[in-house]
Amino acid sequence: MLASRRVYIENYGCQMNDYDVARLVEVLRRDGYERTEAVEDADLVLIETCAIREKSELKVQSAAGRYKGKTKEGALVAIGGCVAQQEGPKLLRRIPNADLTFGPDQIVNLPSLLRRVKTEKRRIAATEVIDVEDYAFLDADPQPGDVRVTALVTIQKGCDNHCAYCVVPNTRGREVSRPVEEVVAEARRFIAAGAREITLIGQNVNSYHGVKQLDQDGNPVDDQFAELLRQVDAIEGLARLRYTTSHPKDFTRAVAEAHRDLVRLGTWLHLPVQSGSTRVLAAMKRDYSVEEYLAKLDHARSLVPDLSITSDLIVGYPGETIADHEATLALLERARYDAIYSFAYSARPGTAALTLGDDVPVEEKSRRLQEVQALQRRITGERLARFVGKEVDVLVEGESRVGGQVCGRSSGNQMVNVDLPAGARVEELVGRVVKVRIGVARTNTLAGQLPSESLSDMISGSLDGALA
Repeated sequence: MLASRRVYIENYGCQMNDYDVARLVEVLRRDGYERTEAVEDADLVLIETCAIREKSELKVQSAAGRYKGKTKEGALVAIGGCVAQQEGPKLLRRIPNADLTFGPDQIVNLPSLLRRVKTEKRRIAATEVIDVEDYAFLDADPQPGDVRVTALVTIQKGCDNHCAYCVVPNTRGREVSRPVEEVVAEARRFIAAGAREITLIGQNVNSYHGVKQLDQDGNPVDDQFAELLRQVDAIEGLARLRYTTSHPKDFTRAVAEAHRDLVRLGTWLHLPVQSGSTRVLAAMKRDYSVEEYLAKLDHARSLVPDLSITSDLIVGYPGETIADHEATLALLERARYDAIYSFAYSARPGTAALTLGDDVPVEEKSRRLQEVQALQRRITGERLARFVGKEVDVLVEGESRVGGQVCGRSSGNQMVNVDLPAGARVEELVGRVVKVRIGVARTNTLAGQLPSESLSDMISGSLDGALA
């Protein structure tokens, strides 16, 4: 049996990074590592990076600097993720205490890379991208205690779109879809280990092409992502299904119809628009107009009237005028998002947008971003208010930060804090879908109570309903 060593992990970035960290933990566990929350006890400090925004790079450099002098003698510092893929050798020069940088495709090789660092007594940058034809997905191997109520399952890696501002095609390579059989099998493993909700993740899930079966007429399945949703939705023991992220140009009527037809698919759609100006969208190389985007939203809402929709916005893109900015504000009023993730544009190395310059002053970007966020706060408040006085199904994830409450998410992905009934224990509710009467809509969350007087009846009824 391998001697136990400890790894301390700090993670920045998206859900793809969250998934990668879980696989890193499994790979390292098989090599004799266990995870620790105390950096001073670690034999390995691992920093998982994100290259989407400049702040993430600065956080990585700052984190590595903080660990200098805090780790025990002989401990290694490894930097993974998209920044490591993009700037591996440069990071080794910028961060003197870093021993290894490695890209996402090198996760499976991490133990051997660490051994090379020690035996060869040199620092290594491992940034090789595996060819599409040779790429194999790491199968999740969840262990008792690893799995929470919700679990991420990757269905693809990389991206074949080339949005002008985005580094993903450079850092995660060409798009590869995971075979449907592997996705379904992994989802089943997570459910067997205790997960109740599965989120399918990928850079552009709508372009998924891992289904090889034929339809009843002998033709290839037309919408392969919709078919994948159907197969995962049918897994016994699953309470709720989600996915992210969608690209508007590839979001189809079949996927919209899946939200209407599939029992467990949540009433939440994340559909990043990035700008409310068709002119700016063309400069971003997004391949759709504002009118086309809104038509897809309208169709999805016609099928599921209470569908919750969230989006991403970039403010201050090169060449964005006041008129373009006002078009974005108009889009927010028209789209009525439940929430948005909004950011000021920052130039990223290796992207086409670098040739456009960065002509919107920092102060103006900040002003526009504040205006966008203030408008969305109002709209979010108005959208949340529709739930007050109604009952919603909430999948309980754990204890709330507010004492005497549990928390979880509705089908529409709203966070809900629920008063814990007298005499009830948190663990009795975790993993259950419960009906909650909403009493309060706060800035970004909802709060309510369980309407049933009988805890046992409430749990039994809601669970049966979730699995019907």
